[in-house]
Amino acid sequence: MHDSKFSTGDFKPVSSRKTVHDLVYEQLRDALMSGAFEAQKAFTIASLSERFQTSHMPVREALRRLASENALSISAAGTAYVPAITAAELRDISRARIIVEGATAKIAGPNMTPQDIAALETILEHHHASASAERNTEMTAANRAFHFHIYRAAGSPVLLSQIENLWLRSGPYVRFLSDRMGALLKTEHKAGFTDQHAAMLEAIKNGDWAMLGAACEADIRTSRDLLLEILAEEERTAEEA
Repeated sequence: MHDSKFSTGDFKPVSSRKTVHDLVYEQLRDALMSGAFEAQKAFTIASLSERFQTSHMPVREALRRLASENALSISAAGTAYVPAITAAELRDISRARIIVEGATAKIAGPNMTPQDIAALETILEHHHASASAERNTEMTAANRAFHFHIYRAAGSPVLLSQIENLWLRSGPYVRFLSDRMGALLKTEHKAGFTDQHAAMLEAIKNGDWAMLGAACEADIRTSRDLLLEILAEEERTAEEA
């Protein structure tokens, strides 16, 4: 079972001229971070303007802003597109995520309340149920919700901004993995997709902040290694074709 992907049809019209650029930017940014668009997906200003029901200028500004954050590339003709995925970039982004997110999780740990723990338990249950039912988009959303609930508890806007940018640049890889999740959930990988989240939650309950950071880092490494394995296998298959 493979549920439907986020599409540009989910964008909401924007009309307030004062905030139109920010609203377009925020919706595109959230979609990119969620893995809504596959690598090398192209966007034209005209098509997005029609979708958002606004003029070209705020769309152009939003695309330029996203390009400045390395979430999009812009061709000489002005078309914006999602960057291609590469093993080298994946390793680089993952290394940065391990450093920043592991440290942020450890900072967040002492700030976690019983209410936070209850919220994380609910998210983890939903993540596990989504994996069991092969609801890929819900799995992706639950994964993001779990991580960011912890990171926000660190109380650091600077660290949170850095993490958001890393996730923004990870969007094409999230989509790449999600597109293959249906097949992966029929393998031995199915049982392990929530293991590190369970370890993170257990560390929070035990007040073991070093373990919390280590489990967070292990979660990122596990996803990285799985993606690298799939990329290498698909490259070999393409060469043999």
